[in-house]
Amino acid sequence: MNRIIFFYVIAFVFLFVACQNSPRKTTIGYIQITQDQVLDAAKSGLFRALSDSGFVDGKNINLLDNNAQGDLSMINTILQSFLAQNVDLIITNSTPCMTAAAQSVRAIPVVFTVSFGPEQIGFKTIPENLYGVFDPLDAGSFVDLMLECIPDLKRVGIPYNNSEPNAEYSVKVLSKEFANRGITLVTASVTSSNDILQAGQYLAGEKIDALVAAADNTIYMGLSVLAKVASDHKIPLFVTDPLQAEKGAAIGLGVNYDQWGYLAGLKAVEILKGRTPSGRKIEPILKYDLIINRKACIEQGLQIPEKVTGKANRFIN
Repeated sequence: MNRIIFFYVIAFVFLFVACQNSPRKTTIGYIQITQDQVLDAAKSGLFRALSDSGFVDGKNINLLDNNAQGDLSMINTILQSFLAQNVDLIITNSTPCMTAAAQSVRAIPVVFTVSFGPEQIGFKTIPENLYGVFDPLDAGSFVDLMLECIPDLKRVGIPYNNSEPNAEYSVKVLSKEFANRGITLVTASVTSSNDILQAGQYLAGEKIDALVAAADNTIYMGLSVLAKVASDHKIPLFVTDPLQAEKGAAIGLGVNYDQWGYLAGLKAVEILKGRTPSGRKIEPILKYDLIINRKACIEQGLQIPEKVTGKANRFIN
């Protein structure tokens, strides 16, 4: 019996020492503002960049995958949880998540995707630990597209959540561009996706020629509701995030989300390898996609000219 106990003790000591000597997996905290197919596309590209470079969850990294489920108050809670768990790197998906991390995380590298740049949303100084890829928001090309589709465009409606810095920034940039073209912008504030129907109906009553949803997580969560308003009133709905056309917008022009996530993932890879990311720490994504939802165009009374359809990357029937 004593011999059996002796062997058990030796085996326990061996396993304990082996566990102590095994290398600690690098821990990455990932945070996303909400569950959304567009954000998920960037997430997929980002995680693929990690795995393509040999960083696999459960093998040589420990990935903490968190989602705030659209609750802005949850973002800081999740970030504080990451800090408590001593993560080695934080990756954010969406402008609200990037903003919160840039404001509260100082000693850990932060890489962001699907966000405007810190300067765009009013940061006076950029934290040394912040890296990422941002949307330059080419408002000129977006309004050009709208005018190609609606040459006599005079009034545009945008519902938006002004508590989201990304939404507020996009409305500011588009407002300036519309003003330069002599186009009147009518806005309607929302605080949650429950307000979208009322905001859409209000805008429809303002004799607008088009609706726009621009870089707004709250609006995107309920975009199908806004698309229904657009169809009911024969008002074309344009979006600055092309994949949102899958939810019923007529046409979308904006960045390629899979590539956006992949490029941010490559920056994370460089950091994980102990290197400073090549190129600029923070840089724009330049590849844009044009997606046309043919069914939505018909329902919303929009006839797309051939010069526009010829530039489309994808059609939704």
